[in-house]
Amino acid sequence: MTKVSRKALATVFAATLFLISTVSVPVVMAATPAKSAALAATPLTAMQANWAAADGNQFNQNYNPQNVINSSNAQYLGLKWLFPLPTLPPSLASVAYGAGTGLGVDTAPLIVNGTVYAITQYDQVFALDAATGNVLWTDLLPVLPNSTVGLGTSTVISLHLHDGDEQFTTALFNHTPTFWVVAANFKDYAINALTGAYELNFSIWSGVNGIAGNNPNAFAGTRPSNLLIDQNRGILISSIDSGSASNTGRCFYRGWNILVNPPQLMWTAFCTPPQVGSNIPVNPNWDIQQVNNMTGAEIFYPGPAYNGGGNIPGTAVVNLKTMSAAQLNSTLYNDWGYVQSAACTAADGGASPGSTASGWGAPWLLDEKTGIAYLNTNNRDPYTSACMPGPDLWSASVLALNDQTGQWVWGFQTAAHENWDYDCSWQQVLGNETVNGVQTEVLWKTCKNGYLYELNAANGNLIWAWEPPQSILARCPYCYMHNPLNSTEMTEAFFNPSLQDTLMYPSAAAGFENEFSYNPALNYIFTASQNVPGLEHYIPMNITNYGKNAGFSGIATAATAANLNNATIEAVNAATGQMVWSHLIASSSGYRGGLTTSGNLVFATLSSGDLVMLNAQTGNLVKDFFIGGPLNVLPSIGATASGQEEVIVPITAGEVTWGTAVPGDLVALTLQAVPPSSSVSISTTTTTASGSVSTTTSVSVSVSVSTVTATSGASNNTLYGIAAVAVIFIIATGYLAMTRGKKPAS
Repeated sequence: MTKVSRKALATVFAATLFLISTVSVPVVMAATPAKSAALAATPLTAMQANWAAADGNQFNQNYNPQNVINSSNAQYLGLKWLFPLPTLPPSLASVAYGAGTGLGVDTAPLIVNGTVYAITQYDQVFALDAATGNVLWTDLLPVLPNSTVGLGTSTVISLHLHDGDEQFTTALFNHTPTFWVVAANFKDYAINALTGAYELNFSIWSGVNGIAGNNPNAFAGTRPSNLLIDQNRGILISSIDSGSASNTGRCFYRGWNILVNPPQLMWTAFCTPPQVGSNIPVNPNWDIQQVNNMTGAEIFYPGPAYNGGGNIPGTAVVNLKTMSAAQLNSTLYNDWGYVQSAACTAADGGASPGSTASGWGAPWLLDEKTGIAYLNTNNRDPYTSACMPGPDLWSASVLALNDQTGQWVWGFQTAAHENWDYDCSWQQVLGNETVNGVQTEVLWKTCKNGYLYELNAANGNLIWAWEPPQSILARCPYCYMHNPLNSTEMTEAFFNPSLQDTLMYPSAAAGFENEFSYNPALNYIFTASQNVPGLEHYIPMNITNYGKNAGFSGIATAATAANLNNATIEAVNAATGQMVWSHLIASSSGYRGGLTTSGNLVFATLSSGDLVMLNAQTGNLVKDFFIGGPLNVLPSIGATASGQEEVIVPITAGEVTWGTAVPGDLVALTLQAVPPSSSVSISTTTTTASGSVSTTTSVSVSVSVSTVTATSGASNNTLYGIAAVAVIFIIATGYLAMTRGKKPAS
């Protein structure tokens, strides 16, 4: 028999699949379910049937407790339906494919009561029947290229979404199921999940001049940054991203009363001091006042003793709450450099030397019992410059906030004087652990600096931190956390004190820049670390480049050792902070998106087009399902209205697949019977390097043309016609090789 490589398959069938991807008609596999896919004897619980939050549940765990699809039968997963997404609306063509813009679905679809809810990056919402992929309703939000609202130097909207930009509620609007989304035009939309009608929409941002203490010349926003809803108290929390430049605006979060229409602003909570040149005088004591009013305030500093990978004890911090007044003053007075030196004034013209902004990339988190919101912040902007002396509180931090008052409860900074772009965005997760014999609510957090943290959710105190061994996640000589008590380190202009071009690893795109998952049945945390080194060049700030760059620029990407340019999935025991197993992903592009855990499986999506399924207890490969198009979003797991469990996987370009892209697809996988013998028989060979996600295998597949049908009025003859056998072969073997282009993502 002829052996066909993945590359050859993609080439041979590209034209046929492009036809499929250009129309919004689901392709359905009418396969007989295997016995293992039969409905459970007892009805599914709501947690098993739904993926009702962007990260699966209210605790952000990326976990579904179902066990219908599990490590013993996952090899029988096959295509149920495929929904090709439409192209970009002509009205938005002028902003397509620019920095931070794109197509496809870049958020994990929600699955609620048998309906799949997804939103494209150009803000079109789809409600699909989970059983068929048919459209129940769709709504293209009224976003236009000039939908800007005082973005400082920005005049074009950013077509880019992440998990956290959508939410689902049932307690509001007379208990109407509601799909929420924050759109590119800086508006929040509440959409009736049954009909697609608007329940509410309002602006969350009125421009730089609307923020007290914000320099009016600041670049204060590139896109809205997440939304978090306390539906029991009727409160919505919003914020915006910032540009990675020296003129970034002041960091803030806002709380809105959404029990009234229009919603009313309740409070604004700031995470950086007032800026130079704003309508509020600078306050060199701002940080000190913040710390004094908080329950807990710590800065992570493992020191030389704990560098090298592994478990780091909870004492590896500088506890600001235990400092004397004199110590606190010497550490935090004039933080962020808002009282400037003559040299800094000459460099920036007396404007603000920098700031930070809210975290992004994954959902913020709410403890529904207490009304405490767990938020995070971006990297320091700019990444360099000695004009921001001190720890730069609260950049690259995790913060707890009372959502009724806007009062900060505690803060935990993960990198003092952060000058690598090691922001602490992406998600945080709640759980319970026994700590010193006491049942304790804990919060887990990963950051781009390459550490996983377990914090006490009540006060933010570090319980343990963990970093992968250097053999898994290498760390450059200048990539260790700074000591906030060392004045020399707190005034460094560049992560390499010599200011020479330096290979940085973890780089700005590495460490943990994706979503992790937590399996409470195993008490394991699953992370995906990545090595993507970058050669960085220092750019000193001066009056001519002020506000135009982040302080350094990548001049090349290089690897100096065999353990660089790859990714690894790890399991960490949540009780001990010790690694249980690791699984190497031999990829030069790192890892983007996230991990999902369910049924003793860990699902990993790769930009190469592979859906990798690992045994959650051992890390052994269960199946490498080659979907074909770039996968940069974690899969969602939920059920149809009749109770059939599905895995929903978006095909979309992302961080490691740059450039332009065809629209993308939503792929629904279910358990199916082993394909019966038929007249079409093809053998394929797939080869990867030893120790990666798969090994050299040969697979013989027999399929029948009659197993593929089209719905919604599409004609088999006109749409699939002459290439039907080829399409079926690809679908039956998992080779949904879409001819995808590339686009950037932040």
